[in-house]
Amino acid sequence: MRISVVTFILGGGIGRRLYPLTRNRAKPAMPFGGSYRVIDFVLSNFIHSRINKIYVLTQYEPRSLEQHILEGWTPLVGNSKYNMIRLLPAKEGTGSGWYYGTANAIDQNKRYAIDCNPDIVDIFGGDHIYLMDISQMNDYHLSRGADLTISALPINKKLSSRKYGVLVVNKDFRLTGFEEKPIDPTPIPGNRDSCLASMGNYAFNLEVLLDELAIDRKKEGTRDRELISRDPEKYSSHDFGFDIIPSMLRRKKKIFVYDFSQNTIVGSAHNEKAYWRDIGDLDEYYRANMDLVGENPPLDLYNSRWEIFTKADSLQPAKYVSDAKISNSIIANGCIINNASIDNSILSYNVKVHKNVTISRSIILGNNEIDSGAVIKNTIIDRDVCIPGNIAIGMDRKLDKERRFTLSKEGITIVPREYRF
Repeated sequence: MRISVVTFILGGGIGRRLYPLTRNRAKPAMPFGGSYRVIDFVLSNFIHSRINKIYVLTQYEPRSLEQHILEGWTPLVGNSKYNMIRLLPAKEGTGSGWYYGTANAIDQNKRYAIDCNPDIVDIFGGDHIYLMDISQMNDYHLSRGADLTISALPINKKLSSRKYGVLVVNKDFRLTGFEEKPIDPTPIPGNRDSCLASMGNYAFNLEVLLDELAIDRKKEGTRDRELISRDPEKYSSHDFGFDIIPSMLRRKKKIFVYDFSQNTIVGSAHNEKAYWRDIGDLDEYYRANMDLVGENPPLDLYNSRWEIFTKADSLQPAKYVSDAKISNSIIANGCIINNASIDNSILSYNVKVHKNVTISRSIILGNNEIDSGAVIKNTIIDRDVCIPGNIAIGMDRKLDKERRFTLSKEGITIVPREYRF
């Protein structure tokens, strides 16, 4: 059955736990995997799922994200009534302004959904790494006659403790409760060791969505979640996860949970099934990138039947000269590697590496020059940073702190954008 779908992608997140990498860019605009931006993954999922009416909501530091979409994605998708990708920045005007929360962001732009009168409104985050055939979730939503469907990933209870919002379901996977980062999550019926972590992706019926937004709009806005918990009928943070979904549960709306582990991608290997990473902090971002290197990565960027589309920042080929030694690494276009040793690392566009440089378990985010004799280990170097010769980074925590570099909880050194030695 052919159905009509309108998509809203939430791309305005600040991502404070990713500072300093997100100090001057939106989280979905973060470089990832050498050649991509984070938002490329959710956009590619929708295009492969043949869902081509897409609105991207932007707010915090939107310039690089908007430029990436306008130059790379608009020409790819087109700009017509039936195939389009359009930006919806926060703006001043009647009934608009700075987005107060995820629900408020959609409320301010609901007319774009109303004009299309779709069967389903998909609302997805723009800051996760995963491959997903979204049409399978939408089919599930329709088959259950749901008011709302939420995608979730079964994960080990111990791994989810205090980390994810957990969806509580009955044996039919109908939602019965929501737990905000619980210490001891409620398990899946029939599977005591696992729980359902919310992915923050929603499929709504249009009329249901409009009704819920209208109910939420009448509540007094506040950031005080304790106050909301005491009187949720009066106060709201205008957030889908914290306000809209609990409100729907109280009124016994039909909410079902889609098991992401059952989603299949054409051309993918078994070890890729249910791969999903929330790059919420520096260590998670680092680990997700490191997942890509090695012989059998859990996320395959080389599946020709589910390519990740992007706007290339360089059209020049990568070049290796003078016995460069590269292993288990991703090297993007425009890089020139000269008699250097690189292992388990990712180099984004236009990185020039001079003689006798050693780079290990590091991520270089692009437009960098690394001079002769430098040693870089367990480090993320942001764009537009030049590394002097014979310098060591990621080897001495005390020295890195003296240089005012950020150190993650797990000891990864971050060199901020345009840092000068």
